[in-house]
Amino acid sequence: MKRGAAVRRLTISMKQNTIFQAAAIVAAGILLALVANAFASRDRKVSLVGTYPNALKVPSREAPPPVVTPVTKTVTTTTQPVTITVPQTATTATQPTATAAIETVGIKQAVKTPTIATTTTIPTPHSPPPTREFTAHPDKPYIEIGFNDVKALHDKNVLFLDARRTSVYEQGHIPGARSYSVWESDIDEKVQRLFAERSDTAAQNLPIVIYCSGGDCEDSHMLAQKLWGIQFNNVYVYKDGFPDWQQHGAPVHTGANP
Repeated sequence: MKRGAAVRRLTISMKQNTIFQAAAIVAAGILLALVANAFASRDRKVSLVGTYPNALKVPSREAPPPVVTPVTKTVTTTTQPVTITVPQTATTATQPTATAAIETVGIKQAVKTPTIATTTTIPTPHSPPPTREFTAHPDKPYIEIGFNDVKALHDKNVLFLDARRTSVYEQGHIPGARSYSVWESDIDEKVQRLFAERSDTAAQNLPIVIYCSGGDCEDSHMLAQKLWGIQFNNVYVYKDGFPDWQQHGAPVHTGANP
């Protein structure tokens, strides 16, 4: 019986040693991975997950009803086109339109003459479609858009962020786009710096376009989630990415600068 008890104790001791050795191997592996990541180059270093406590705490925004004056219609019986006088609608202070916010913050300044009403002609089948309004959407982290909307926002000097690797960014990117690779170690620092640039509500409602390589690339969506987590409420993802920009013959800039 003493021999059996000794065998059982030896078996238990061996099992305990095996568990301890396995835990030590796992801990050593994690430590080696952290050390290797610390000494890796910028475009190969993996960024640790940041903390964004506001990601699921988007405040609701109830805009008061806009003030609308009566519409005056003028219709002629000749062959001249029909014209409609459309009054301006007051924009609420809590959720400005993209164009108004851009002019307010100063990204694209312009002298605007106040008017009471504008006169537009009813478009014919050959007339271009009306310009889309890119207003804030605090209820969703991003909206996917195509080339036409991307080009329209680029022409308005809207901020563009490139979520690809820095080495790929330097080979060619959309002119004016900043390098914001989600897989590099300085991404959280860049996001916080952008928040410092746009800390007021009006600036956070300005449109931002993010792109990567299109297709199965999810880097732009990941970056959009980060920005939404710190209250950027007007983010758009160029769903087809930089390859689509090139296919349309749009301008391309190379090098480390935007």
